[in-house]
Amino acid sequence: MSSTPDPRIPVTVNGEARTVPEGYPLLAVLKDLEIDPAEATGVAVAINESVIRRQDWADVTLAEEDTVEIIQAQQGG
Repeated sequence: MSSTPDPRIPVTVNGEARTVPEGYPLLAVLKDLEIDPAEATGVAVAINESVIRRQDWADVTLAEEDTVEIIQAQQGG
C-alpha cells in the first residue's frame, strides 16, 4: 500500500519562492511567518495585488503561482 504525497504548488510569499500543499490556507501562511491571526494588529495581506480583508482571511486558500505580500506595521522611528 503506497501513499501518494499531497500535491504541492509553487507560490511566492514576500518575495520568497515556496511550495505549499494544494489548497494551503492563508491562515497557515501567517502562522508560518509567526503571525498569530487572532492577535495580529497592523497586518495587511494582499494576494496577486488584491488586498484581502481581515474578515476573509479564514476563507482564503492559495492557488498555484499566487503572490502573497504580508506587511506588518512596526513601531519605532
